[in-house]
Amino acid sequence: MCPAPVEIYPQRGSPVAIAPYKPYKQDSLEDRWARMRSHKRIISRVKFLVEWDDDKEKQRANAVTVDVSHSGCMAIVGAPLPLHKQVRLIHPETGRKAEALVVWRDHEAWDTGFELAKPDASFWGVPF
Repeated sequence: MCPAPVEIYPQRGSPVAIAPYKPYKQDSLEDRWARMRSHKRIISRVKFLVEWDDDKEKQRANAVTVDVSHSGCMAIVGAPLPLHKQVRLIHPETGRKAEALVVWRDHEAWDTGFELAKPDASFWGVPF
C-alpha cells in the first residue's frame, strides 16, 4: 500500500495527510444479505410438514419452501408460528425429520424463517 500524499498548508507550515478520493460504491440489498448469511440459498419449492408441541398436544401444518440453504429455509407455513418456537420439520417424501427454530416471521403473511439445529444440506433433497 503506498502512503497517502502529504500536502503542506503554507499558512501553518505543518504537513497534513490527504487520503486519495475513493468513490463510495453502495452494495445492493441482495449483496448485503448474502454477506450476512452463513450458507448459499437456493430457490426451491419443497413441500414439508411442520410439527410442534402446543399445550401438550402435537400440532402440524403444511409448508412449502421459498428458498433453502444448508442451515435452514424460508417457507410459507399454514399456521401462525411464534418466533423462537422449537419445531420439527418433516420431509414427507423421505420421512426425514430435523429439529429447527423459528427465527423470522413476516408480520402480514405466513412467511417463516427456520434455522436447523444441526445444519444438513441433504435434508431438502436439492443439489447445492
